[in-house]
Amino acid sequence: MGGFGRIARRAWRRTVPIAIGGLVLGAVIGVIIRNGDDVLTRTLTIIGFGLSIGGLSGAASLLPTTFKLGPSIQLPAQGLDRAQRRALRRAVFSARPLGKPGSEMAHRASDWARGAALSLPVVLGQFLLLYAGIAGPQLPSLVRDDPWSAGIARGLVFLLAAMSIGITIVFRRQIRGARRYLEAVGNR
Repeated sequence: MGGFGRIARRAWRRTVPIAIGGLVLGAVIGVIIRNGDDVLTRTLTIIGFGLSIGGLSGAASLLPTTFKLGPSIQLPAQGLDRAQRRALRRAVFSARPLGKPGSEMAHRASDWARGAALSLPVVLGQFLLLYAGIAGPQLPSLVRDDPWSAGIARGLVFLLAAMSIGITIVFRRQIRGARRYLEAVGNR
């Protein structure tokens, strides 16, 4: 699992400057593009372009890493039936050690927890960056006079914000559970 840890750390070191560079580039493009005369519309255009380019470039930067980290979760559960995989996931996310220490299921569960603790933060970051990239272009439309386009933009931004909050809560709980599982197994 050490190789997977290096892959995840390298992905974050690569993605942060890419996303920040995309944010700055998008903000510069937003300054160049004139979208209305009022200050609020221009500000939302600058922020929207920055979020769009920064979010999409960051999400694209993390995409190969999610594919590379996939085996860290898939391999420990390989060969298990559906009920065993479900029991493995539940045990890890609830931080309750599975099986007797040293058993095959206990070993698989600890490997799966290590993989989840490494890959779930990357997947969460990718989702959040993607949602920021999708919501960014909608920001200038939030204050339009046209109720139809403003309503669609408000609905989309609200939906993406609600989904981001929900996904963040679920993933953070799962990441904490996987880390607590590893701590509990390490103490046995």
